[in-house]
Parts: sequence; C-alpha cells; structure tokens
Amino acid sequence: MRQGGTAGMTGKSPRKKVVNQQAHAQAPRLLRDVLGNLLPDGQERRYRRILSFKDEVQYGTRQATRDEAGRLLADLEEFARWAQELL
Repeated sequence: MRQGGTAGMTGKSPRKKVVNQQAHAQAPRLLRDVLGNLLPDGQERRYRRILSFKDEVQYGTRQATRDEAGRLLADLEEFARWAQELL
C-alpha cells in the first residue's frame, strides 16, 4: 500500500518527491530525509511518540486512559501547529 504523507509538501521545505512504501513506523525517518535540518529533533521525537502510541493502542491489547489520550492530543496539536508554520 502506498502512503504519500510527505510527497506533496510545499512551502518553505525542500521539494523532494518521495513516497513512503514502508510501514508508517518508518515515517519519521522519511520526514527527516525530506526536511533535513528543518525538522527539529523535538518534533521528530514527538512524531515518533504519536506513532508509537497509535501502534500500541491500535494493535496492542490495551485501551488508552483518558490522561494518555489528553497527552496524545497535546502532542498532536503541537505537531500540527509546527507543520502549519512550516507550510
């Protein structure tokens, strides 16, 4: 299955035509490859946390707590804010 999460990026970022054909767990590496130094280390860590949490809850055997969901939402909002500023 082809995922084009960063393939069509525009704006201030370098334009590399890349399609992520690997598991979404590789997406942070792809984002780093595409953005280089435009991707702050903190945002890369945040993105990894978001995907890790998603995998754990979606494919694991436990449900997330309300507190965990709140922390995830805060991470998602901060990542989205950063991405909007980049574009």
